[in-house]
Amino acid sequence: MDLIDAYREWKKMASAAHGLPVLVSTQSVSSLPADRRYVFTVVREILDAYRPIGMIAIDANIKVIEDMVRDLDRTTRGTTYIFDENGRVIFDSGKKYIGEPLPRHELFVRAAGKSGSFRAGLDGRDVLAIYNTSDKTGWKMLITVPRDDLVRDAMRTRSFTIAVGSVIVGFALAISLILIYALTRPLRALVRLMREVQNGNMDVAFPVRRPDEAGLVGSAFNRMVDRIRSLIEDIYLAEQRKKQAQLEALQNQINPHFIYNTLESIRMTAELYRAPEVGDMAHLLGRLIRYGVGSATETVPLKEEFEHLRMYVRLLNYRYGNRFTLRLPESGPDPEMPVMKLLFQPIVENAVYHGLDEKGRMEIVVDYRSDGRVHEFIVRDDGIGMTEDALRRQREKLERSSGADKSGIGLRNVHERLKLRYGESFGLHIDSRPGQGTSVTVRWPVQPT
Repeated sequence: MDLIDAYREWKKMASAAHGLPVLVSTQSVSSLPADRRYVFTVVREILDAYRPIGMIAIDANIKVIEDMVRDLDRTTRGTTYIFDENGRVIFDSGKKYIGEPLPRHELFVRAAGKSGSFRAGLDGRDVLAIYNTSDKTGWKMLITVPRDDLVRDAMRTRSFTIAVGSVIVGFALAISLILIYALTRPLRALVRLMREVQNGNMDVAFPVRRPDEAGLVGSAFNRMVDRIRSLIEDIYLAEQRKKQAQLEALQNQINPHFIYNTLESIRMTAELYRAPEVGDMAHLLGRLIRYGVGSATETVPLKEEFEHLRMYVRLLNYRYGNRFTLRLPESGPDPEMPVMKLLFQPIVENAVYHGLDEKGRMEIVVDYRSDGRVHEFIVRDDGIGMTEDALRRQREKLERSSGADKSGIGLRNVHERLKLRYGESFGLHIDSRPGQGTSVTVRWPVQPT
């Protein structure tokens, strides 16, 4: 565009503004071919009494804007563009598009609003574009900041953070390994001790040095080993007591098969010479002895134990002239309930020999009760009873596993057999009062079916 054409264009723009100044986009001017300058022009129509009498045009060197945005570009490391409302480049800090109309350029098209920002590609680089429109001139100022420059500090910070984090994680891992070794070393020692116990060596103990978790586990292990040793000793003592009870039972057996065969001969002879009572007594005694042959710890149905007790009391009545009455529970216990053999006969025998008055009679009553967990049979007599001192001595005799005192050996044998079979909390309990008889409670647990 030459100067005359430019003048006509400016006059048209000034006339349309009615005396207001108008900014004309940047254009290239030169007085010499080598002296090329970019200026933007301010034109204004001169009015006299509202009549145009002329026009004034002032060129402003673009360096004015360049000086203003230089520091901005240095800070943002980007490029600044200024567009007029028609898309002509008024200023370009890269000096590539100054004075050129770029209405379809991506930056101008996407900067459609008054202000804002967006990401775009410029000369093969990813940039962040920030723009704002002047209310007075209508020019749009747009700054592009390269994304790499924008995130460089953030990337540097991220790299530093990753490096520091890696060092911290490595340090934490090393500390963790040290702690794991320190914690697992006593546990490994405890495992070795457990293997020793598993192999039968009970003379081991874990050295507890600190009251930490390993120390608590070690203390529990030491208590467990002590308890196992104690249980082994209890089992050993129980076996010794069992053998002692079996020995006492053997010492009290005088070849029961020989005695049974001899009694059968006596019974046959008594019947031959017409002495039926003698024969009946020999028959009952033979059946009692046959019932007692075998292990004293084996079980029989309750009805068989009661039948044995009836035969024993019947034999006592032959000897003492019908001075004894036996009353068994009519209902309650199951006749097929398994009970230890020779459970009640020693108790009745003790009542007869220690509770019978020389001239009196005696009633022996067997009662039963159960709470679903424990069987209890109470064998009561109405004999002479015992004083408190005699009762205390009798209770002490029950708890003796052996001794020179052979009185009450039948009760102690039953008591020992019950404890050996069912545990220390079961067995016999004696109660008595002078003149009111004696009661013996027999307790053992209900066995699951």
